[in-house]
Amino acid sequence: MKILVTGAAGFIGFHTVSRLIGEGHHVVGIDNLCAPSTHGIKLARLSMLGIDIAALTKGEPQHSTAGSFDFIIMDILDRNAINRLCLTERFDAIIHLAALAGTKPSIDAPAEFFDANTLGTQNMLEAARLGTVKHFFFSSSYVVHGAHAQSPLKENDDVDTPMSMYAGSKRAAELLCHTYASAYNLPVTVFRFFTAFGSWGRPDSSPMRIAKAIAEGEPLTLLNNGHLVRDFTYVDDIVDGMMMALTMPPSSVHKVPYALYNIGRSKPIPLLSFIQAIENAMSKPAIIETDAASPLTKGESVEMYADTGKLEAELAYSPVWDYEEAAPIFGKWFIDNYKVNFNM
Repeated sequence: MKILVTGAAGFIGFHTVSRLIGEGHHVVGIDNLCAPSTHGIKLARLSMLGIDIAALTKGEPQHSTAGSFDFIIMDILDRNAINRLCLTERFDAIIHLAALAGTKPSIDAPAEFFDANTLGTQNMLEAARLGTVKHFFFSSSYVVHGAHAQSPLKENDDVDTPMSMYAGSKRAAELLCHTYASAYNLPVTVFRFFTAFGSWGRPDSSPMRIAKAIAEGEPLTLLNNGHLVRDFTYVDDIVDGMMMALTMPPSSVHKVPYALYNIGRSKPIPLLSFIQAIENAMSKPAIIETDAASPLTKGESVEMYADTGKLEAELAYSPVWDYEEAAPIFGKWFIDNYKVNFNM
């Protein structure tokens, strides 16, 4: 298949492109490379994908030396450029991963998050419609489960009480996805990701911040006195699920061609247990400072983990990585690469 991956230089995007190239697909990746805090690690990921980063020019395709992959510096908010690309290339599928992420940053910069996550998604959906794409994949987040969140979180839960612009912008994008599936018969699959971690992670994600704090001997401040539960999911399991969904677009027979799935490990993992696993992997203790404040003050709930029963039943999803097994791999990667191939 010919596949467009947005956010191709991001954490999930990098691993997705790697898998697609390995499976013989022709991949075009785009990313705007604009965020200063992630620019360095994005360039490192692109180098790993065989892209000559010294030769990158905005809007010009750069061919990989590692496989059938072309990368273009392009912003999903550039509607005309996106439309031209999709009309010219006629992609079989679009995997839309480009987004701004993070609850706190979205509270500080709501307009930027709305533009990137909601308007950007609408631009991609419209380009998919114009380019007659056969399957559109959108990456949402567990944060859409707002003030009414009750774990294990299910796809049919009430998600209309978002507590941050990150959550609100992702929820709005989910609704746009359903609109395009219904109004234009565009097959759309939505995955709600749950706390992904692994090599080449997003610098502002909690697993990466934990590893950095341990490496630097910096204190970790934990809300609710550290009593938080998350669904830490190794990136390989997430990409496995995405590959399953890619080959099985939702059908329009008797219904809207739209599917929504949670993708996580489906195991409640105490944050303190996860931190301990990273401590063991890095052979260094964390400095923990507790704060009694509720995570609700930051736009999240105490317990947030997935019910993945729907994905397991419909697409035979079966995650294999427990955090105890994946944490040593992640910890070793961080030790080997931090301040060598990227900074935070």
